[in-house]
This record gives sequence, C-alpha cells and structure tokens, in this order.
Amino acid sequence: MHSTQTYREAARAKGVPEHAIELALSLALPQAELTGTDEDGGILVGRYGGLPSLPEGVEWNSGLDFVASVDCAALPPDACNLPLPRDGHLLFFAARTDPDGLALMENSRSVIHVPAGTPTTERPVPDDQEYFPALDQHPLYARTFPSLPSSADDAVLLHPEISDLYFEHDLEYLDQRSRQWEVSLYLGGYAYSPQDPPIMGSSPEDEKGGWVLLAQAQLDMPDDPGFTACVFWIIQRDELAAGNFAAAGLVSISYH
Repeated sequence: MHSTQTYREAARAKGVPEHAIELALSLALPQAELTGTDEDGGILVGRYGGLPSLPEGVEWNSGLDFVASVDCAALPPDACNLPLPRDGHLLFFAARTDPDGLALMENSRSVIHVPAGTPTTERPVPDDQEYFPALDQHPLYARTFPSLPSSADDAVLLHPEISDLYFEHDLEYLDQRSRQWEVSLYLGGYAYSPQDPPIMGSSPEDEKGGWVLLAQAQLDMPDDPGFTACVFWIIQRDELAAGNFAAAGLVSISYH
C-alpha cells in the first residue's frame, strides 16, 4: 500500500470498522519497492539486468540468470524490515525456466554479497551452460511502502481473530500496492504470490523454521511465452544476522 492513511481511507469507504483497520495495520512491515523510475522521490540504489561484477574466485552458479545488483550503502537503514548489510552490493540470481510447480533450492548460491572495496570484474554470460541473454538493463530506484500479508500468510492464519476479520472484510484487497509487474525487485516485507505464499514464517511463532523473505521478483520465461516466473529469495533469520547469504534459498513459481 502507498501509506497507512490511504489504506484507512479505502477501508473506511468500504465500511470496515476501525478496530479491524487498526488490527490489519498492526501487521504492516516496511518493504522496499525497486523500480526503473525515480518518480515520487525514488533513491538510486542499484541496477537491474545486464551482467554481474564478481570478485575473483566467486563463480556464477550454473543455470541461474543474473537479475539485479543492490548497493546496500545507498539503501536507507529503514528501507525494509530486514537487517541488510550497510555496505557492499547484494547480487541476485534466479532461474527463468518453468519449475513445474513450486520448487525450492536451498543453499542455491542465488544471492552473493560483495563487500565494499572488493575488486570485481564484469562476467560474461557463461558459455559452458545453457543461459538466456542478459536481462535488459535499467537503474533501480527504491521507495519504502508498508507491506501487508495476504490472507494465506501465517501472520494471518495462525491467529483466528485476525483471520476472521481478514476474510469478513476482505482486508487484503484494500492493500493498494503497486502492480507487481511494475516493480523490478522487492526487498523484505511480505510475499506477494499468485498462489499461497511460499514463505509464511512472518509470525512471531517462527513455525516455518526461521525463513524470511529476502527479496522477490517476476521474470519472463523465454522458453514459455506468456508465462511468468515468480521468484522468491529466502533466508533463515540467524543466517541473515550473520551475513551468510550463501545459505539463501530460491523459491520459484510459474503462472500464466
């Protein structure tokens, strides 16, 4: 949603009672939306597409395409709900092929943190594997908006009072967020998925083994025209706190 105030106004216009509005907003998490435009005060924080710059000895994982590079120092400290590094770059890689259902790759080497000052060189697309051409390159500008869970998220499902109000008043449909295909990359917040969220460990009980959403994106699938890959980079809280991005997992869902 663009702001808590716009959510309140939309909810009140639908006749949603104040206690339900406040309950929904109590779940909000800050989420960074990274797009190719600097409208509405977007801050330049990285680059989408093109080729990755990697340190010597760091390999480009087989089968994963380069998606984006985020300059951690350029991100405001409160850009999202996660304790991201305060310097260096985070590089995101993902598969642009049909996962045939929901697919999880643990320890996927899909996220690489390059510390500030580390010498790097731009890598060409590997020629020893089947890769798609590099994604069209554009700058990434960040804005922070409140993110709300869907009705299928554990933050809702594990609490009967919240779940009942969500369904009774259609609270998730009042979240006037940007259309997902207009956002190149999300950082933090809740997962927005065409199916049930693949990671629902956003509740305090942490029943999903500590996994949290690091980032998500939607990518075209060149071998399957008309289909979109919805990819989620996930990481366990203790690994995130330790800065061990090699432990990040990659979840992929495709939809038409």
